[in-house]
Amino acid sequence: MAASPKPVLHLRIVSALAALFAFALVVWGGIVRINGAGMTCPDWPRCRGVWFPGLSGGVAYEWLHRDGAVLLTILIGATFLAAWRVRRQRPEVARLAWIALGMVVVQILLGAATIRYANNPPSVAAHLVVGVATFVTLLLVWYASGRDATSDAAAVCAVPPPVAWCALAAALGAFFTIVAGGYMSASHAGAACPGLPLCRGWTEAAWPLARIHMLHRFGAYATLAAVLALVGVAFASPRTPRDVRRLVAAAGVTVGLQVGLGMATVVLGLPAALRSLHQAIGVALGSLLVVTAYRCWSRSPLRDASAAWTGVRSYVELTKPNVMSLLLFTTLTAMLMASRGHPRLWLVIWTLVGGALASASSASINMYLDRDIDALMSRTRLRPIPSGRVSPGRALAFGIAMGVAACVVFGIAVNLLAAVLALAGILYYVFVYTLWLKRTTPQNIVIGGAAGAIPPLVGWAAVSGHLGLTAYALFLIVFIWTPPHFWSLALMKKDEYARVGIPMLPSVRGEAVTKRQILVYSGVLVALTIALVPLHLMGMPYLGAALVLNALFVAGAVWVARTGTKRSEGWLYRFSMLYLALLFSAMVVDRVIG
Repeated sequence: MAASPKPVLHLRIVSALAALFAFALVVWGGIVRINGAGMTCPDWPRCRGVWFPGLSGGVAYEWLHRDGAVLLTILIGATFLAAWRVRRQRPEVARLAWIALGMVVVQILLGAATIRYANNPPSVAAHLVVGVATFVTLLLVWYASGRDATSDAAAVCAVPPPVAWCALAAALGAFFTIVAGGYMSASHAGAACPGLPLCRGWTEAAWPLARIHMLHRFGAYATLAAVLALVGVAFASPRTPRDVRRLVAAAGVTVGLQVGLGMATVVLGLPAALRSLHQAIGVALGSLLVVTAYRCWSRSPLRDASAAWTGVRSYVELTKPNVMSLLLFTTLTAMLMASRGHPRLWLVIWTLVGGALASASSASINMYLDRDIDALMSRTRLRPIPSGRVSPGRALAFGIAMGVAACVVFGIAVNLLAAVLALAGILYYVFVYTLWLKRTTPQNIVIGGAAGAIPPLVGWAAVSGHLGLTAYALFLIVFIWTPPHFWSLALMKKDEYARVGIPMLPSVRGEAVTKRQILVYSGVLVALTIALVPLHLMGMPYLGAALVLNALFVAGAVWVARTGTKRSEGWLYRFSMLYLALLFSAMVVDRVIG
């Protein structure tokens, strides 16, 4: 079924505007860094304690960059809404839009961290990574929305495997080179290697900076080789589709221009204008290569015909990655709150790895235990076990192995309290919720929601080694948020739950009772989230965001209670996930600037 031309046209327009603006913002961020204006506003989100600073000197560069970030957030929100309208006809576009929306939240946090860490190289590189990734994702939204969603993949010209692999290698090389370039610039290592093509004339004292510089150059050389190989194989093979050849030709011209700019920048002594242009062309080259790789792999028989890829994808689906992403986000934000924006990098990495393993364990074992009812419900019958892609025994073994690995990671790399909490979350979800509550009581999701509320406790414990009042408040917020979130889905699927014998509240007590309960829990959620301010756990920046988000949440609950349509129920279910992410983000911002 083809999407209506008008919604698709709206999506094309707004995604193009968002992508162009994101590109301009990345380039402008490079100019801010090159001009040394990044710390002219040493605080965040205000500048020198005020919301409207005088736009003179470096402040103008930095403040315009921040204002641009606000406008980009609005454009990404509009892109997401436009993509959501065509989600059934263009699911791939909707997934990309979700990614772009998530990156906005991450980029806001990284922007604050960059100022907190005084533009040190790791924070600048991380900020640049997400900025470029946001632009590329928006570009893919625009590109994918313009492709024919109704055509059969077999009817699309297949891309020869060497072309697909070279495109992927070139895209990865370009992305690495961009990040290494940002790190090099923030480290002031641009002048460490005045020679070409290798670093010459350095002193022993300059060696660390020279090494950072050469990391960028070696990435550039590898990218150049990959692009040349891509051009060669694409034009040597008569089976290369015409649109792929056009993309490859554009990449070949762009990489030649980029190499020339890089050489001129070094020879002429790193003039600011050439450095800015060099970064802009580099981002353009990287995005062009990503689009080429996307074109090669999204419709290529390589992906669908590969048994290895199918197996990996099936095991990834066992972990419920959508649920995992929200759990990891609450874990990360709790860590940022506990450390006031300054958690140790390796602690964050190991905590998130352990959290991902624990979430994968719970989800996999849950799918093993629910395989009988999953096969009977439209929402779940295509999961790996009921579809036959993964055997029940292997799914159970995978889940147990992930749980053991999670405990080992937490116990060795984090701390004992985090390990105990993670194990408690797994056991509670498997034994208390899945095996006991889910099939016996309509209060299953109320009591069982405690399992999903444990990740913030894990994040807090990982940083502080103990649990405080704020950590318990985070637990309660997720615990109270879970029933209205899930009941909005249960209302849409009440007939299926009744058919398979799962006593979800709408199937047992009826829609009217469920709607009243949604309103009650929404009211409790509002009171709980606002109570953090008089308890002095959060401040005024958080309160402003909480009031807006709570107003939207309650409006959605009232809409469900008054109309009871699938549209209202679906909206509340989806918005509740965004609500939780934005609410926790507001808490982090409040803690960081406080």
